[in-house]
Amino acid sequence: MSTFRRRVSWRPARFIAFVLAFVLAFVLIAVLAPRVALAQEQALTTAYNASGQELFRQFASAPGNIVFSPYSIGTAMAMALSGARGETEKQMAAVLKLGMPRAAMEAANASALAILNGYDKSAVPPECPAGMSLDGRMCKGPRTAQGNCPFPMRLEGSQCTGPAKFPPSAKLTIANALMLTKAGAGGVVSPDYVALLKDKYAAEVFKDAQLADVNAWVNRKTEGKIDKILDRLDPSAPAVLLNAVYFKAAWLSTFKKPNTKDEDFNLSPSAKVQVPTMHQTGSYVVMMYPGFRAIRLPYVVRLLSMVVVVPERVNGVRELGQRLDAEGVSKLLADVQRAPFKRVELALPRFKATYKAELVGPFQQAGLILPFDRARADFSGMTGKPSGKDGLMIGQIVHRAVIEVEEEGTEAAAATAVVMVPTAAMPVTPEPFRVDRPFLFYLVDDSTGAILFQGRINDPR
Repeated sequence: MSTFRRRVSWRPARFIAFVLAFVLAFVLIAVLAPRVALAQEQALTTAYNASGQELFRQFASAPGNIVFSPYSIGTAMAMALSGARGETEKQMAAVLKLGMPRAAMEAANASALAILNGYDKSAVPPECPAGMSLDGRMCKGPRTAQGNCPFPMRLEGSQCTGPAKFPPSAKLTIANALMLTKAGAGGVVSPDYVALLKDKYAAEVFKDAQLADVNAWVNRKTEGKIDKILDRLDPSAPAVLLNAVYFKAAWLSTFKKPNTKDEDFNLSPSAKVQVPTMHQTGSYVVMMYPGFRAIRLPYVVRLLSMVVVVPERVNGVRELGQRLDAEGVSKLLADVQRAPFKRVELALPRFKATYKAELVGPFQQAGLILPFDRARADFSGMTGKPSGKDGLMIGQIVHRAVIEVEEEGTEAAAATAVVMVPTAAMPVTPEPFRVDRPFLFYLVDDSTGAILFQGRINDPR
């Protein structure tokens, strides 16, 4: 009897413990899984940001304005990396700062793409208070039982009316494509690689593509901001990898146009020009560092922001650009997310910048050699054939970008083309904050950590 009682007494306790353990495990998975996934995405964009700073240092050696997209370049090169194997894959991963396994990189790309493309809520219908109906952009309905109108509606005649509530939205579109040309009609690019780009990069695939098709896709995906990416296409190139980024968002607090006036902008310690300068007093995050200051300007989707960095010395922007390496930029972007707000009198020039860069040379200077070497390049993951047989190499990498900052917000676009050519072919070659001197900027997504656009403005004109 005693044995029977012992069995009966511990079995319910054991069952309850099992259930509790199961529930706890389920809760931990539900809580921690998104964080692990986000950590992978941030590891990916941290790599893109870091290799972007290496490129910026090379761009900054020449005079003039700069704007480019580390995220666009990183994604286009990641698509190429997905097809690399052997020593070529190892070298690309090292130069691109991508220490994660290839499968993890591809999964993180798919997840980051979904996050960034999810900020556009323009198709989401607006909301009205309970009991009211939508009429265009306005809500209309009867008064409540107490005879009042729900906040913030107002009474007009016998009905309550007021603007509908629209969700915060930013037009951020990331698109990828694989253009298979007539030179690749014989199956140079393997079906497995095509399927991978469709699955992990949401890439559109085009067959028998020509130069006009490449440029038309870029024009369409950047809302006409970049009319073309390539001036010519190597007739032997079987494939072109494309990435395009388009961004348009309003400031969380827009600048009033009547407050914009021409003011001095210091091109150098001895040269000034008059530029339209926007003014606003509001609460912003401002960070002070030795030799420079930074301010974070949020958009209506608060996870998106522009960080403007101004050197203490009028002619200090070049030195500052060299000083802010990958680690320095990463720390800066982390700091401005955590710092408290201050009351600021902001003066920011309207500016517009365009930029084009051929990236084979800069990547070679960064130590990336094998993908451009017709004797040693290994993209067998792209061709599905052993290295050296009907092989491919990177023949050209072109990047174009444009940004325009005005009172209402920011519009920017970027595109990157990676042209694959046969290895047998030769490659084709109330605290004052005044932005009144050359400065740096970073357009950032806090969720993934991606630097979507960055640059240097020497002359806002």
